Amino acid sequence: MVLGRPWTGFEAVALQEATRKSVREFAAHLGVEMTTVANWRAGLSAVTPRPLTQELLDTLLVQVGPDVRERFEQILAEGEMTLGARRLPARRTTAPVVPAPGYDATLLTRLDDARALVDRTVAACTVGPVMVDLMEERAAGRVLAYTRTPPAQVLATVLPDVLEVQAVATQRQPAAIQSRLSEVTAVLGLLIADALMKLGQIERANFWYGTARMAADDTANLRLRAQVRAQHAMLPYYYGSPEQAVVLARAAQAQLPETADDATALAAAAEARALARLGDTAGADLALTRAVHRTAELGDTATDEAFRFGEKRLLLYQSGILTNLGRTDAARRVQEQALQLYRMSPDVVVDPALIELDTAIGYAVDGAVDEACELAAQVLTTLPPEHRTTIVLTRAAAVVDAIGERGRGRRQVDELRHLVSVRAEVAQ
Repeated sequence: MVLGRPWTGFEAVALQEATRKSVREFAAHLGVEMTTVANWRAGLSAVTPRPLTQELLDTLLVQVGPDVRERFEQILAEGEMTLGARRLPARRTTAPVVPAPGYDATLLTRLDDARALVDRTVAACTVGPVMVDLMEERAAGRVLAYTRTPPAQVLATVLPDVLEVQAVATQRQPAAIQSRLSEVTAVLGLLIADALMKLGQIERANFWYGTARMAADDTANLRLRAQVRAQHAMLPYYYGSPEQAVVLARAAQAQLPETADDATALAAAAEARALARLGDTAGADLALTRAVHRTAELGDTATDEAFRFGEKRLLLYQSGILTNLGRTDAARRVQEQALQLYRMSPDVVVDPALIELDTAIGYAVDGAVDEACELAAQVLTTLPPEHRTTIVLTRAAAVVDAIGERGRGRRQVDELRHLVSVRAEVAQ
């Protein structure tokens, strides 16, 4: 064995096997994440480990006894490798852990399996604080990128993170560690649930919201508990019962009564929007006032980070509230203000699309059928395909519904109806 040569991921795994260290122990010894070792084991890491990791591997190989080195060379030989060339095996027998970005049945099946595993472990360790720090940092990065990332890609990137947390939580940890793991699980579960909701996977989304809620309730973090319930309220609003959306929004606010927080501001706005759809004008106005006050107390939050609630998101909800109440002139003023703010975040495309579809619904309510159809069609044709999801198509269909009998036999309405139908088939 010649030291100082670049190690491949396969050789690192061979050394792990020879030393009979667990994935966790080997990762801790090298100062890498467990997912790095897992990727080596799956044959995903054709690149060499980092320079510091190379040195640690050299050192470990020197320190082990001759019996371990003999096992190491035997494992290499069995893996169709030579020490001189250090090439990867010609064939990889293990399937990739991380699925390629895309929306397919295989990914959805894996999500179902992952959720069941997470449910069992949350309801049921020993991992160090540094590893939990890394998990939290990665989850925070997913949240930060979420609003700019197509939902199918979110599912593909977040799933490995969820499985990693589940793997280290198969046994209960000390209370402080367990609480942090549950928090990470709740955040990642919430991202998956929201992405599934956008894709129209209603039942799966509902299950994942339940998983996120169970994980959040396994902690003392009231803000997280409120956040899960507030986000969950979007599902029945778009696809089910507005009454259920009101229940969830109020449950979120009950977690932090009289407290200004992103979750309580969102929940109050969600309550107002659902009540407006139900025709409860007084209740909607009261909840909206509460949302405005909560948002003002939060201060200037111009971030596009998921789960934050600032002026832009408040205007998005106001657009829906006023449109549902038939106050189309006031709604258009809010929509213009909102779109102006969203122009400063060109990578965020779904929220502006939903606002423009609210505007189209307003046109339809006012009898401006041609303008409604033209704007809705423009949204559907210009929105990037990866963001043209079921939640957008549902709102576009609402434009046709708002036109109603006035659109009978009109070419523009028939064309919009056909466009929605075609886009829906493509999305599936």
